Amino acid sequence: MKHLVASVALFTLPLASLTNADSSDFSTMAVGEGTPSACEAPRPPASLNPSPYVRNGYRAILRIMAAERWKETGSCECYLTQIPWDEVVLEAEGYVTSDNPLLPFKVAELRLQADELLATRDAACAN
Repeated sequence: MKHLVASVALFTLPLASLTNADSSDFSTMAVGEGTPSACEAPRPPASLNPSPYVRNGYRAILRIMAAERWKETGSCECYLTQIPWDEVVLEAEGYVTSDNPLLPFKVAELRLQADELLATRDAACAN
């Protein structure tokens, strides 16, 4: 019986401490629209479009545009923070694959294209 009481106490003490934990700490995990640390694409502001899917498409297009600028210039400068969002939105019209305003792009394909282009850039700039 003593072992049962000890086992229950050992099991319930950690659970009790979890219920007393401050749940507001979870908000610190949220990713904001802030400026990226290294040469990473910033998150598009919500004011560009209410749909996260469309904003993710804009971000992938920004990454493609930055890689294309690298190809044009040969410079290893970070263009991701130099291209304004209004320019990205205008360029996005060339990437539209659907009449559906909620799903105008194939975001997964845009991301893959951007990943390939930027990997080439990163490899060239690493030397």
